[in-house]
Amino acid sequence: MPSFDVSSVGFAVLDVLGYPVSRIPEGGRADFIEQIRMTVAGTAAATAVDCAILGLNTRMVSTVGTDEMGDFLVNKMNAFGLDTTLVRRDGSVQTSATILPVRPNGERPALHVPGTAATFDVADEDMEAALDARIIHIGGTGLLRTFDGAKTLRFIQKAKELGRITTFDLIQATPETTELVLPLLPYIDYFIPSIEEASAMAGLESPVEVARWFKDKGVKNVILTMGGDGVYVDPEQGQSFSLAAHDIDVVDTTGCGDSFSAGVIVGLVKGWTLQESVRFAGAVAAKVAMGLGSDGTLTSFDDTWAAMSDWPLKAMSATN
Repeated sequence: MPSFDVSSVGFAVLDVLGYPVSRIPEGGRADFIEQIRMTVAGTAAATAVDCAILGLNTRMVSTVGTDEMGDFLVNKMNAFGLDTTLVRRDGSVQTSATILPVRPNGERPALHVPGTAATFDVADEDMEAALDARIIHIGGTGLLRTFDGAKTLRFIQKAKELGRITTFDLIQATPETTELVLPLLPYIDYFIPSIEEASAMAGLESPVEVARWFKDKGVKNVILTMGGDGVYVDPEQGQSFSLAAHDIDVVDTTGCGDSFSAGVIVGLVKGWTLQESVRFAGAVAAKVAMGLGSDGTLTSFDDTWAAMSDWPLKAMSATN
């Protein structure tokens, strides 16, 4: 029996967010805004934090620097209850970090330093412990320069040999990312990209066609997040389906996809159907979107469960 519910493997980054930012002041002038936050972020780390908030026993597997930003990330992850035994420190580069001036509509252009994301790897001596969980979530392919490719393939193959459930998400995917991801697809049980990332990789636009493209290449379940348009799911068994997003006032969309992955993982751990898991994941993402940063207003499983039941949904748009 694995020791953890989920092992979240890959991209961890320090986000510094400001809200609301409608322009960058000219020259050396200053504008006043309402809020600035530092948060644990990244396709693996934000998902791990949200899993922990929602009550899962979660291990984080990543690399941060030996600088004060790395200290912040480790201390904050520990405060959320994550196991950080496998968060390694690398003094050769700075901790991965991003500055995010969040626009009033929730969009967030980014200024990013790759740093330790590019040096992350799972050492042979850490392999067994990194895979000691019911669910293995890999996040950040495309930015994990050292781990991407053959090392990720070896890792996910080992996960499946051990009978683990695998979930997978991307960040800033481009057509070039496709080459890295294609060999992994037959080993991915739940693929949870945004429609924009998945479309860029598949060279298609329709969610139906995009999902089918990935299914044809081996993915068991394709879950395409579509922001305010909800989610489209092409499952391993049964008919495809769409679910609407909650009708909320969006503050910041940072981490919404990461939190959606966390919601799906919670459902898998609890043995829910995929439709129930995706419905809960939508509420998790809504809680995150209503605040600043990758955890937003997410506070607990019970609070999110109540929001899922109480908050209204948007009208569904047609899926092409």
